[in-house]
Amino acid sequence: MLEKLTGIFKNNSVQDIYLVGFVDIEDGAAKFYPDMRLYYFEVGEHCIEFESIDQYSKLSVSIVDSIRYKFEYDEDMLPCKTSVRQIIFTDSMSAKNTVKSIIIYGMELNKEQLICDSIQLNLNNGQELFIDPSFYFGINIGGAEQRKFWIENFENDTKHAETIIEI
Repeated sequence: MLEKLTGIFKNNSVQDIYLVGFVDIEDGAAKFYPDMRLYYFEVGEHCIEFESIDQYSKLSVSIVDSIRYKFEYDEDMLPCKTSVRQIIFTDSMSAKNTVKSIIIYGMELNKEQLICDSIQLNLNNGQELFIDPSFYFGINIGGAEQRKFWIENFENDTKHAETIIEI
């Protein structure tokens, strides 16, 4: 799993980041309700799924064929996705939104997924994307400030084993 993930990041840039949810139409107006447990990174031809699991204490990272909607919805609710790259990337149009290195905190591996406490993607343009699964409603993606917040708020001042992968 780790080798495949590294290979995907090595050969492609992060083209888009999607947040999924559903749209509910009421009184002629549509409202988007995000499912912040899940984010999808479009990397080349691949889709990397980041999911907050274990009651928002762990992050599952998987390579999937397409975006999945992992919630129940009624027939009047439409599952949807929205791009958040303009919000997350410093320069959403940069060709340098490629991953330079990955820092994985508390890594557990199996064939289908990587499970960790959090993960940081360092981009070639200098931007850090810290993916924190312990946000109250799911995942929060930020930079160095988010990593500092995550470290300060983790239970019992636990030290996390870091695995650093250079791409």
